[in-house]
This record gives sequence, C-alpha cells and structure tokens, in this order.
Amino acid sequence: MGELSDRFAELMARMAKSDAELFRTIGEQNARVRQIADDLVAVPEAGVKADATAACLAPAGLLPAEQCDQKALKARFGKVADAQAWVESQIGKAPKKPTWLVIEQTCRSGAWPLVAARTTAASKGISSEQLDERLTVLETKLTQRFDRLEALLLVIAGGNPSSSPHQIDQG
Repeated sequence: MGELSDRFAELMARMAKSDAELFRTIGEQNARVRQIADDLVAVPEAGVKADATAACLAPAGLLPAEQCDQKALKARFGKVADAQAWVESQIGKAPKKPTWLVIEQTCRSGAWPLVAARTTAASKGISSEQLDERLTVLETKLTQRFDRLEALLLVIAGGNPSSSPHQIDQG
C-alpha cells in the first residue's frame, strides 16, 4: 500500500508540473493573441506600415489578384451596377455609388474604402447616425477578423476549421 501511495504521489507531482507548463504556454499564447488583436484594432499613423501580424489577418481580397484588374472586372460584370451588387453581396452596402476604380480597389482589399469626412462636418461633431454607421462598419470588420483569427487558431491547434464550437450538434 505504501508503494502505491508513493507512485500516486509521484504521478500527481508529474501532473502538477505538466499542468504548470501547459498553463504557462497557454498564458504566453494568450498574450501573443491579445497583442495581435490590439495591433489589429489600433489604427496606424499615416505613413506607418502595419506590422506583419496585422497584415496576415487583414481582410483578404474578394477575387484573385489577376481578376481584380479593371479590364477583367468589366469583362466579368459588364456594368458597374452589376459589379456593385456582387461586391455588396460579399461585404455589405457600399458607402456611396462606386466607380470602376473603387470596385477594383475593393476587390483587391476586401473592404470598401473609407470615406473621408469633410472638415466642416468634423468641426460640428458627428451625428448619431454617422456614429452608428461607423460603429457598424467597425463591428463588421472586427467580426470578420475574429472569425479569421478563430480559423487560424483552429488550424494552429490542429483542429478542423469547418467544425467550430458553434456548429457542434446539440442532439
């Protein structure tokens, strides 16, 4: 009985050591993920390039690069309105009526370009509608980034990205 007790104590000590290593590793990974998420949320200064981690989680283009050329887009869609409808079905409503140049930029970047606010409007402050619109856009971007981050974490963890915890069968 004493030998069994000693073996059990040794097993518990090894488990405590491996648990401590596991929690330390998880803590370090959480800190890295938190830093990446903070970098994604932070808006870089003008002229400053975003770091490599933000670039890997940036929105992906809607089409392959060779299909984002204006000539290829015109051949594929024919009219700006058709192209706009397709892009809106992918990423949401356009901020204003886009041109071919805006459609091309959007297909490359995966997001509508930001509309610059007029200085007169900025001096008066923003209306609640404008604030709601900005928050909606930010929420959409964050949701997309969290989805991509979750997929990356599942790939890193060796899980299947198509079987997320939200899709577990409840029956």
